[in-house]
Amino acid sequence: KSKNGDPNAKYNSMAARHSKLFKKKPFRWLMRRAWGRKLLFFFFGKKKDKPKAFPDWIVKTDETRIENAPFYLESTEPWIVTEKYDGTSSTYAIDFTKKKGEFIVCSRNVRQADVDQQCYHECGNVYWEMAGKYKIEEALRKIAFSHNASRVVLQGETYGESLQGNPYKLKGRFFAAFNLIIDGNRLGSVEARDILNHYDIPFVAIINTNYFLPKDMETFKLEADGVSTISNVPREGFVYRSQDGTRSFKNVSRQYLLKHS
Repeated sequence: KSKNGDPNAKYNSMAARHSKLFKKKPFRWLMRRAWGRKLLFFFFGKKKDKPKAFPDWIVKTDETRIENAPFYLESTEPWIVTEKYDGTSSTYAIDFTKKKGEFIVCSRNVRQADVDQQCYHECGNVYWEMAGKYKIEEALRKIAFSHNASRVVLQGETYGESLQGNPYKLKGRFFAAFNLIIDGNRLGSVEARDILNHYDIPFVAIINTNYFLPKDMETFKLEADGVSTISNVPREGFVYRSQDGTRSFKNVSRQYLLKHS
């Protein structure tokens, strides 16, 4: 099994590089068999097809639902509210503990070697697509330099055409950040947005920067329902972050879950 948890990752990467060839019937037949995949890899595989592990110093994106953490409703502090976008979680990083700085691209759980690495989306490797579209490597290098940082991590949502059924009915694909982490410290949403604005990297919609949580769960759940800021469709819900960015949780709209169940 590979370090990324997908035993077929290297074979899929090999097939993606030779997409026309591997669509042919004999190749498809061989790819369905463990011995056949190994045989094909002997002739067509490359060292770069073997995926590197998801970096253990990057925290994977996964917000706790309020139903699993109702104690948050006892909070008396102001929170920052952002819209939760429905797409595919995307993580980028620059690591200057490696010589010259290593640029890292990941989906939620898997490191993406290059633009040819096969992922779950038929439209191609959307993670590398966004890296190029928004010049993310260049931005992270500059952020690291300006903050004298060894590591900078950018996490966000890639959404739009061919992703999650394209609930926003968009043409093309887009990226919006929700985390900026500098040397292990996750910045508050407003500070992160302001930094990323300098590099033309969008941030998820900030709805309220001084929000106080209600004490009642039912009242809180109803607040998640409503229309998205992206297009005139129901929103998925909200994410709530402490002012300093260290704590967060989500409130998913029940209307949205019913519509998309």
